[in-house]
Amino acid sequence: MTPGRILFLGLVLVAGVLYLLNPGPETFEEYLSAEMAERARGAGGGAASDFLNDRLGRTVGAAASNLFEREDYKVASVYTADLNGRMPGGEWTFLGVAGWFIPLDGPEEE
Repeated sequence: MTPGRILFLGLVLVAGVLYLLNPGPETFEEYLSAEMAERARGAGGGAASDFLNDRLGRTVGAAASNLFEREDYKVASVYTADLNGRMPGGEWTFLGVAGWFIPLDGPEEE
C-alpha cells in the first residue's frame, strides 16, 4: 500500500469513529445537568446544602438543555442557546465531539 492510501484509510477510520461517538441530545442533557450540579454544589456549604444544590442543579440543567438548538455535522455537533434574546453577549455555544463537550462561547460576565 502506498502512503497516500494508508493516510486515506486512516482518515476514513477517524471519521467513522467520530461519527459513532457524535454525542446526541440525551448526552448533552446529561452533561449540562452534571455541569449545573457541579456549579450549584460549589455555591453552598454543608452536606444537606450540597445535596439540595446538587438536585437543584441537575433539575435546572435538564430543563435548560431543552433551550439549546443542535446543529448536527455527523462527526460533531454544535449546541447553541441565546438566553439573552437579541442583546449581544447572551449566547451559549458548546461543541460536542467524540463524546465530549467543549464550551466555545458564553455570556459576558460583568
